[in-house]
Amino acid sequence: MDQGWQGWRSVSDLDPQHHRAWYDFYTGALHQGGKTVTMKAPAARMPLLVKAGAILPMGPVTQYVDEKPDAPLTLTIYTGADGKFSLYEDDGVTNAYTRGEFTRIPLSYDDKTKTVTIGERTGQYKGMVAKRQFKVRFIKAGVSSSDNFDLADKEVNYEGKALTVRM
Repeated sequence: MDQGWQGWRSVSDLDPQHHRAWYDFYTGALHQGGKTVTMKAPAARMPLLVKAGAILPMGPVTQYVDEKPDAPLTLTIYTGADGKFSLYEDDGVTNAYTRGEFTRIPLSYDDKTKTVTIGERTGQYKGMVAKRQFKVRFIKAGVSSSDNFDLADKEVNYEGKALTVRM
């Protein structure tokens, strides 16, 4: 009868200065910033909110860091605001990053044009993945981002040069 619910949890002052919207990661419910939100959550799960404009990269479940280095990455885009992110990669097993052996890929989302830009890669490291598949998923109000991490609205092949993806 209680379905595992242990009561209500309160999340206070969502971005009170900027009034940016926040998404409930599990349900896709959209909450406007600048107020306190009370969310229902089972005892085993904390409420998780993601700011509109966030770009959240996700990869497959792995047992160790370099198990699937060339696996597709899903870029989950939370619509409703512009966003930026810098994707950092290194070999994951050595300290070669201290010598500058790593890459960065700038990612941005323009909410007005509904466009994601995957920028030009900078840097390099031994064993880096030269070609990568990016899946892009756009989250809108009411769309859960936790139901299936493999869902994608678009797929693109990336070879280190800038490209754009439209919603």
